[in-house]
Amino acid sequence: MSISATNITKHFGAYRALDDVSLNVGAGKLVALLGPSGSGKTTLLRIIAGLEHADPGAGRVAFHGEDVTHTPAGQRRVGFVFQHYALFRHMTVSENVAFGLDVRPRAQRPPKSEIADRVQALLKLVQLEDLGGRFPSQLSGGQRQRVALARALAVEPKVLLLDEPFGALDARVRKELRRWLRRFHDEIGLTTVFVTHDQEEALEIADEVVVMNNARVEQVGTPQMVYDRPATPFVYQFLGNVNRLRLPWHGYVPETALATRAGGEAVFVRPHDLDLVRRQSGLDGEAGVVLNIHTAGARACLTCERASDGEHVEVELSRAEFDRLQLRVDDPVLLRIRHSRALREEYVI
Repeated sequence: MSISATNITKHFGAYRALDDVSLNVGAGKLVALLGPSGSGKTTLLRIIAGLEHADPGAGRVAFHGEDVTHTPAGQRRVGFVFQHYALFRHMTVSENVAFGLDVRPRAQRPPKSEIADRVQALLKLVQLEDLGGRFPSQLSGGQRQRVALARALAVEPKVLLLDEPFGALDARVRKELRRWLRRFHDEIGLTTVFVTHDQEEALEIADEVVVMNNARVEQVGTPQMVYDRPATPFVYQFLGNVNRLRLPWHGYVPETALATRAGGEAVFVRPHDLDLVRRQSGLDGEAGVVLNIHTAGARACLTCERASDGEHVEVELSRAEFDRLQLRVDDPVLLRIRHSRALREEYVI
């Protein structure tokens, strides 16, 4: 089931939450809406669900080509999972999962035996088949989120929407659960859109990433595309660490020199796209000095000061390369750019 949101604009009073935003999600895809708080991603998700509506005459929502812009949320057959689970504390796990079926009008409600079978099948699908008699308070955060997911699936939705589904969990559980979600999605094949502000989460599990900022879409693409080929300075800086370097840079000429609004030239370079060697005569590179070294984890992170103007530059090296260089604070070094992009405002090289 494909999803199409076209020219969506939404105001809350004088505040503009979405500004002429369009989104297309292919059938069976897992798509992440990624951006900082206030970028409009949750508002867009709620408009797709029918929980909010675009400004009058300012947008259209369609499921597989069928216009649902004015269809009530309860009739869109959308499964919605909230960040804080929204489980009923007085109900067991099985009763929570069955809730959407139990409250249907009598003519549309499946027989009790069918509901029980569906609930058990869903609990098995989310790996909680032995916990149906427990209450939410007796579950971990990750288990409660899987119960919420099973409840959303019980009504056999056309699409699945998740709003910061792992935001309330600690880092270890969040990492385990998002990998589980990727495997789960591949198994059920349901078109899924999830909201997150976690770059690592979006890049790890999504088929496609929609980067949002200031009520608009900055870029849409595969995780590799948006990371390796950012369309704007915002995307570059939001998706991981990046150096914004002033030119000229000794031994480096960008493919096309673009002057920034301030009159200088700049390139964006990720820390792992810089090479670093000890400074010695006869070698090419930008002269600098090591200011700080952090070696916790799999990579060594160094902050260097550029000799020409005092600009700080972050460099990431493998631990093996760092050990080979045997660098210390205050050591003179040469910095070399391996891969970069020149960007100016909304224009891309």
